[in-house]
Amino acid sequence: MKILGINTSPRQDSNVKAAMEVALSTAQEEGADTIIISTNKLDISPCQADNYCKEHDGHCAIQDNMQAIYKKIEDSDVIVLGTPIYFSDISAQAKLIIDRLYSYFMNEDYQKLFSNKKVYFITTNGVAPAESFKPSLETQINAFVLLGFQKGDILSLGGNNEPGAFKDKDDQIEKAKEFGKKLVN
Repeated sequence: MKILGINTSPRQDSNVKAAMEVALSTAQEEGADTIIISTNKLDISPCQADNYCKEHDGHCAIQDNMQAIYKKIEDSDVIVLGTPIYFSDISAQAKLIIDRLYSYFMNEDYQKLFSNKKVYFITTNGVAPAESFKPSLETQINAFVLLGFQKGDILSLGGNNEPGAFKDKDDQIEKAKEFGKKLVN
């Protein structure tokens, strides 16, 4: 089993990346091959809505670092998108990745390929109550469902406004480990 973690936090000492590392390390202990890509410093342009992908079997015209991410998504069994919550929504970096997945939209070959893959989200946030961003997370994970993916769980870890805060929270570390076990089952 191959698990791809996509970390979309802009922070170097990211809480969501730390949580993802715990979860994927646990999945690795359970036998999975895992990799985490951090997207913030990659060259990824926004979708240009040119529909080139619709005329070219789901291949995007933009030649940037997203091309390697497409390949890793296609080769993985499980996708874990990690995003901090900003203003009750996913990060701009996460939205950029999700929007670029439009190239797969309405493509039967990719829908078949993705039908055996699951997508999960890991989020961290500061003080916002989960009710304020839950609708946004459901919308974004459902974008993957439209592409054919099976819907996995969302792990939301609150009270992590300061960089590195997650690392001092034994209860959240344990939740991330349990989440990692779910990824392989």
